[in-house]
Amino acid sequence: MHLFAHTAMATTFELRLVHPDADYAARAAAECWRRLDRIEVLLNRHDPASEIAALSRLAPGDTLALAPDTAACLRLALALHALTGGAFDPTLGAALDRHRRRGSATSSAPSRRGRLLLDPAAPFARVLDAPVSLDLGAIGKGYALDRLGELLDEWEIPSALLMAGGGSSLLALDGPAPDQPWSVGLGDTENSALLPLRRAGLGASGFAVQGAHILDPRDGQPASDAPLRAWAWAPDAATADALSTAAFLLAPDELDELAARLPGVGFALLPAPDAPLSFHGRVPA
Repeated sequence: MHLFAHTAMATTFELRLVHPDADYAARAAAECWRRLDRIEVLLNRHDPASEIAALSRLAPGDTLALAPDTAACLRLALALHALTGGAFDPTLGAALDRHRRRGSATSSAPSRRGRLLLDPAAPFARVLDAPVSLDLGAIGKGYALDRLGELLDEWEIPSALLMAGGGSSLLALDGPAPDQPWSVGLGDTENSALLPLRRAGLGASGFAVQGAHILDPRDGQPASDAPLRAWAWAPDAATADALSTAAFLLAPDELDELAARLPGVGFALLPAPDAPLSFHGRVPA
């Protein structure tokens, strides 16, 4: 097993590649990092040169041609917005900035958000109402991991574990040995669990590191009555990332319904320190 790390998207990405040739694995990792850097340039809303930042500067009626990665990530984000009934919302960029500046102690009414129209067949976006302030932080890392996973398959390195943000975003390809999945820990208490993953993504969200950073799109306020931590697994890392964020705003029965509708999707919640994990949906075997 060969380990590689790279800084991008304000965090650390890691690759664990299983291959007999260390030099070949290193070349594949270097190609992954080049791919990752190209994606970051497109999706980083804090970079004025990015396409996400460019969308925020458009006036109503303006159209922007998008790179394939930007268009694909936005289409997936909007699909997950609809799938979760708005619990996952990629248009909270300005609200998140205000929340970080003032802290969670001050409340205010939700601000008006713009509307964006994506061409379903071509990589074009049109602003219907301004301002459009996108934040893909809850899906961008997972999207990048999915693209790196595709690249590793092209390099014929099918056994790999890809992580970002200390494991808050994760993509498991084939396991480290035949018929052996990757074993990923959920939680760090006596009630933690091990989740076997193969060809699946895992997203984790919580308040322990960043505080109350998940906003309710309905009122722009931090999520209330939310679990301490939430995990979601799905066939891809981007979906898992988005669903782990939505899990803070959805009721347990809504999580059960989502898991029943979506093959390969499930959730685990940590309600409070030292509390047992609650599971919703099918746990991978």
